Amino acid sequence: MINLQKLGFDKKEIKDIIISTLALAFIFFYGLYGYQLILNLNTGALYAYLLYLAIIFFAFIPHELAHKFTAIRYGCQARYQIWWKGLKFALLLAIITDGNFVIAAPGAVMIYSMRKDMFGHTHSTITQKENAYISMAGPIANLVIATLMLFLTGILTIGSFDLASSIGYVSCFLAMFNLIPIPPLDGSKIITWNKGVWFGLIILSYVMLGMF
Repeated sequence: MINLQKLGFDKKEIKDIIISTLALAFIFFYGLYGYQLILNLNTGALYAYLLYLAIIFFAFIPHELAHKFTAIRYGCQARYQIWWKGLKFALLLAIITDGNFVIAAPGAVMIYSMRKDMFGHTHSTITQKENAYISMAGPIANLVIATLMLFLTGILTIGSFDLASSIGYVSCFLAMFNLIPIPPLDGSKIITWNKGVWFGLIILSYVMLGMF
């Protein structure tokens, strides 16, 4: 059995990841069923939700883990933390818009990279470039997964449901959403460091999204 504590996880972080995954799966799932979900809650709807849970598991969790382990690689402390206000707003927005508008920001990996010198002054232990690399890790992880799913489209299926295509689409969507250059999203840190790299990533995400 994998010892998650040795990998740098604590119980609260694991709980936050699980809750965020369940909520994000519901948000995407609601986008498919809308208000009919409430009117016709049955075994079929539960089955569909479980499929979306699998999709989010392979698209959302690798994104956040990529941030976490890249930050640790640069000597930072990093842990995923749920953003309750954002999560509640995303759920409410999905219901109000009948699933037509998705905000995929239930939480984020918080990076602790500050230290104090002998004079009590606070300094960051990472450079702007390293911070951009940490930010890029999530979208890149999504794009890698999407690339793998291109080869599995039509193969990784459950009944008539193309699981690979759905994982690829959601992965590209998460990459594009997080590349929006608005704080605190990843795109804001990447574009501050290098506009060309940011532009290349968001175009690649858009092109790959069209492949699914």
